Amino acid sequence: MAADPATLDEQDEPFTVPVPPGEYPVVTATMKWDGRGCGENTAAMLRVLDEPTVSWELAVRPGQDTRLLGEGEFYGFGVDSGMAAFLDAAGRDVLAAACEHGCAPGETTDPDTGTNLIAYHSGMGDGSYPVWIGRTAEGEVTCLVADMLILHRARPLPPTVPDTTTFLTPPIAQDAPQPRPGNAADASKFISAIVAEIADFKESLRWERE
Repeated sequence: MAADPATLDEQDEPFTVPVPPGEYPVVTATMKWDGRGCGENTAAMLRVLDEPTVSWELAVRPGQDTRLLGEGEFYGFGVDSGMAAFLDAAGRDVLAAACEHGCAPGETTDPDTGTNLIAYHSGMGDGSYPVWIGRTAEGEVTCLVADMLILHRARPLPPTVPDTTTFLTPPIAQDAPQPRPGNAADASKFISAIVAEIADFKESLRWERE
């Protein structure tokens, strides 16, 4: 399940799609605003299987029906403390007590049961956030992704053309000396010729840029 760790209670119910009990990593995606020093969590993923995801569906709780949603609407989990978390529903009550006064980003564990949750900053703060379930081609759950809605209106930029001029190999003069195996003198002349060619090539680039 996904919830605000500081406000966990009986109203926070697990999703209708279960995940087998086990230990799973939680990975967060972050970004920084251009020209600012601050950033945001854009998403958090509970990774279940390290296999390709071919389809996505909205995670829902009992009684929720995606057919009743309008354009742009979603079912999500509420956040009131600026923090979100993934946790096992079986540990909801004991973890609620452990996080009664809030919890820091990272892992919080109940010492008696060993049940834990992984908390992270929820995008820009309080609100409601959807969770998406990824599946393999065979229908197995690969991951759960909490979308922090930072990039939901972002548009991808066109690909930039890389400047490859600094990676071009300088042409080698046809009359450059070729080393012969075991001949140190010819090898030295060959290396000197290559160094000279590179220096001339860099100089030509500098003039082209100026």
